[in-house]
Amino acid sequence: MKKAELNEILKLKKEVKQLNQKLQELNYGDDETVVSDKVRGSMSEYPYSARSFNLVGREQMSEKCIQKRNEIGKKISDKYYELNCKISKALDYINTISDSEIRTIYRYRFIDGQEWKEIGLYMNYDESTVRRKCRAWENKNK
Repeated sequence: MKKAELNEILKLKKEVKQLNQKLQELNYGDDETVVSDKVRGSMSEYPYSARSFNLVGREQMSEKCIQKRNEIGKKISDKYYELNCKISKALDYINTISDSEIRTIYRYRFIDGQEWKEIGLYMNYDESTVRRKCRAWENKNK
């Protein structure tokens, strides 16, 4: 696996999180939607001052609206699956690394998004040592 693909993993994880949120917002698979409105009225007792009221409820969606929402949900779901497959492939690759130290460095760097300095602190090494170990392993395994 190329380093560019590994560098992309953090971005893919963020996108997966966003897609998951979109699916939840769509209520994918549900046939009702949340509707809201704002109305103006007055208090029922003196001084009868004007006030705004927020109304929130659920409404049955039309068949056309459900179909369109499900089409959008399907596209988002397909992309979500595709990105998770890429992330899984990267994790599989990292798990095949035989050197435990390098495997740990790769997890910290490409899965958790840690900076070199932080990785060095976790592993009781200097930042430059962690980079050098990684570079040496990459050159050895080209």
